[in-house]
Amino acid sequence: MICKYCRDTVTRLITSINGVSRVSVNVPERTVNVTYDSRITDSHVIRMTLLEAGYKNIWETVKAF
Repeated sequence: MICKYCRDTVTRLITSINGVSRVSVNVPERTVNVTYDSRITDSHVIRMTLLEAGYKNIWETVKAF
């Protein structure tokens, strides 16, 4: 992710996933923070959605509260 278009695309893709409640994209750091209901979706679905859209090198860091 290097531009506003990528930020908007990633935000749109992830927010379209049922169970996702919040998406925060930081373009300079190339990070995405996602808040979702783990009873409805999971990180695998989010990663696969981005991979299918052509985004590569996706790593996952999980913070549970």
